[in-house]
Amino acid sequence: MRLLLGGRRAALALALVCVSCGKFQQARECGTFVKTVNAWLASQDATVSADAGASSNAKEIAVEARRTAQHYADLSQRLAGLHVQTEDLAPRVKRYEDIANNAARTLIEVADALEHGDLEKARQKRVDFDTVAQLEGPLVKEINGLCR
Repeated sequence: MRLLLGGRRAALALALVCVSCGKFQQARECGTFVKTVNAWLASQDATVSADAGASSNAKEIAVEARRTAQHYADLSQRLAGLHVQTEDLAPRVKRYEDIANNAARTLIEVADALEHGDLEKARQKRVDFDTVAQLEGPLVKEINGLCR
């Protein structure tokens, strides 16, 4: 009976250590994720020039859309390279990666439409981009709550 009780204590201690390890891993992954996204946001490509939205030239807007699409694609690649594994954070990072992929794809579609002179399609795709971008805020709140 004494051995069985000792075994239970050891199992309980091991379980507590594993839970603590999981929390440390999640904290480490949260830190890495936050640094990655913040670095992306602070990068030169993320800054929009003051006159970027003022252009009415479809070619200029298409070039800017492609540049921004590439920037989102870069974020997606950075996030994929993190290899986040914790149960709570991993699906959220994947959703963030999906948002970046969808933003990149939609902006390329905007640029393609502009280059082909299809202004209505470009407008629709820009609305699609705005819809994708709106998904980021609630997800950031979830991640911030998890990574306190």
